[in-house]
Amino acid sequence: MTFLRRMFSSDYRAAVAAEASGNVDLAAERYGLAGEHADAVRMHLARAARAPSRNAELAALRDAMRWAGEDPALQRQAAAALGRALWEAAKAEGIATERDRQRVREASDLLVRGDDHALAGEALEAIGDHLAAANAYSAGGLVERMEAALAKDDDAAGQAREEADAFAGYQTAMRVGRRDEARSELVRAVAATSAAAEYRRLLDQLDTAMLTAGKVELKRRTKPLIVACGAPKLALGRDPLCDLTLRAGGVSRQHAEIEWSGDAFVLRDLDSRNGTSLAGMPLAGRVPLVGSGRFALGDECLLDFECTDGVLVVRAAGGLDRGVALIAARDATRFDLAPVGLGLDLVFQRGRPLLGRGTSRDVTFNDEPLGDIRVQLIRGDRVVAGGEEIDIG
Repeated sequence: MTFLRRMFSSDYRAAVAAEASGNVDLAAERYGLAGEHADAVRMHLARAARAPSRNAELAALRDAMRWAGEDPALQRQAAAALGRALWEAAKAEGIATERDRQRVREASDLLVRGDDHALAGEALEAIGDHLAAANAYSAGGLVERMEAALAKDDDAAGQAREEADAFAGYQTAMRVGRRDEARSELVRAVAATSAAAEYRRLLDQLDTAMLTAGKVELKRRTKPLIVACGAPKLALGRDPLCDLTLRAGGVSRQHAEIEWSGDAFVLRDLDSRNGTSLAGMPLAGRVPLVGSGRFALGDECLLDFECTDGVLVVRAAGGLDRGVALIAARDATRFDLAPVGLGLDLVFQRGRPLLGRGTSRDVTFNDEPLGDIRVQLIRGDRVVAGGEEIDIG
């Protein structure tokens, strides 16, 4: 606008007067109406500097961007100011969601347009986009920063491959029942990424489900519970933490214990209130369980036992727990589950139950056919053998 046209423009005169009085909002509006884009941008930038809140600041800077029009110099000035404000807002409010990351990318794009390549690269590096940061540095001729960002991108790519490989290994190991291996792969995935919350959740979930104490419960849908053990000592009593929990009257919380000693399973009473008897005789001290027979916890809880080739089977003979069975062997000893009515076999290694299909041929493990390999059982697994469903606990 020429000098004379300015003098005869009421909007221009009003804008000058408003600016002189410090009313930058009115000045910005009137400069715009007068067609003075540069002054309108200048006033919107002044509005942003005086804004009472971050939202008001950003609104003023976006107005400056609109009034910059197609003028390259004005665009650079407004873009740099808006980009810096968006980046400061992102840092102040935190970068946690994808929406936050998109705001950082918008800030970076504006900073590049405003020729502030260093700050654009810094913003992109903050969200882990090192390759885009390298491009921003390159556009600004910042060679050392570009090379450093490219090196970080290579490292990040390597970590991403490590993370993906570890998680794939975890999924495979879980599917084929190698739970210790699955846990190791999750630990590797956690180490490979800074955003490990989901892997930590899976790791906690797996740790909770792991069976490592030499005991596994085989819960059949319509038949009594089977407890398989490979621990050196087995506790019997009312306490839910006992290896064989019994609900009959007269049974103490920790009533009796069976221990592998030498070459035999040995029974002893744990100072229970109602005592333990073997073949009708009160138990005194530690007594080996040989062959087959019956012992009682108190007067009401009768338990039949059979010991063959280092494998002990104990079965409740009556009462609330009638039919509940315990089958036990030493750690690292393979034993068939046929004595408790299943065609499967089991071995405990370091307290972990490893299941094999034994004589059964139609076995599925978590809906997958079970082949010749053993699977490490954890809580929540589901086995179907010969049409019989078994939940693992």
